[in-house]
Amino acid sequence: MTQFRKDNILDRLVIVNDGNSADVNDGNERHENDDVCIYCPGNEHLTRPAVLALVQKEGMMRRLSDTEDYRVDDWCVRVVPSKNPLVSISANGKYTNKPFYSEPAYGYHYLLIASREHCKPSSIPAEQWSNVLVALQDRVKWLYMQKGVSYVAVYMDYDASSLWHPHLNIITFPYIPPLIEQEVESINRYINEAGSCPLCNMVSMEDKSPRHLVSIENFMALCPWAPTHPYEFWIVPKKHAIQLLRMTQKEIDELATMLRIMLGGFYNTLGDVKFSMIIHSSSEKSRKQLHWHIEVHPRLVDSYGLEGFGVHFLNISPEYAASRLSFASRRELAKMVGII
Repeated sequence: MTQFRKDNILDRLVIVNDGNSADVNDGNERHENDDVCIYCPGNEHLTRPAVLALVQKEGMMRRLSDTEDYRVDDWCVRVVPSKNPLVSISANGKYTNKPFYSEPAYGYHYLLIASREHCKPSSIPAEQWSNVLVALQDRVKWLYMQKGVSYVAVYMDYDASSLWHPHLNIITFPYIPPLIEQEVESINRYINEAGSCPLCNMVSMEDKSPRHLVSIENFMALCPWAPTHPYEFWIVPKKHAIQLLRMTQKEIDELATMLRIMLGGFYNTLGDVKFSMIIHSSSEKSRKQLHWHIEVHPRLVDSYGLEGFGVHFLNISPEYAASRLSFASRRELAKMVGII
């Protein structure tokens, strides 16, 4: 089992496994036989029953689910409970007060299997990303209706391994994670002082900047002014939006196209490297909101001692990174529309 612990000085949140470190993981689950991928079609029985299985037939999308005795085998997207979750709705244990604050790590941990194909994220077509986003909306909406859920975190950790199958982690927290809380407070303070959203302003100012990558009707991709990772890029809604849950089908399809463009361009620029893709979104249970966006953090270098002071050092400027990413991602867009 796991527990939440909070640092007494910084209020930093940590998930600690109070047992064997092999009992829990971050969603990259393995079969005892490394030649077997538990997420590939035909191996549905190796995971827990899917709480959601999208099945696409004759232009129609059906929402199904597994039982203990039956597995949906013609799925295009599956959502399954993690076999070794970081948080659990059956979490139990002691609550302790400061300075050694801890509580049971209560929550839901699901894995969204993003493709039937055992492939890299950059190989997933836009149409499949649309299916992924539809499934994500479905599950996140359901989770926000559950007791004990204040925030739903969605992320992908790609480890560039032949054993890796495309999937996202969906994890809930009983309160807003500290970094999101800090971002929300900063954005709302800016809005109160300037009367406008800082991300809306950023979209307007970055449109012609050297950090701009690609724009389509409702989304912009850019390298942020002060990134924490080399070649970090963001995908941001052009119009003020607080939740991916509220995207229309048109916006879902556009975001799917942008994911295909940017992940393809990213792969063609840097090759098969590790990265994390994180969705920063508002909580449905909080009045304070943020302009939601997706951040992609390449894991290219080891950390530096400066990060112990909260300062990041990058030996590659975001402008240089953008010059390379922009060229590659625009080529991906040109391929998609049939220009090349």
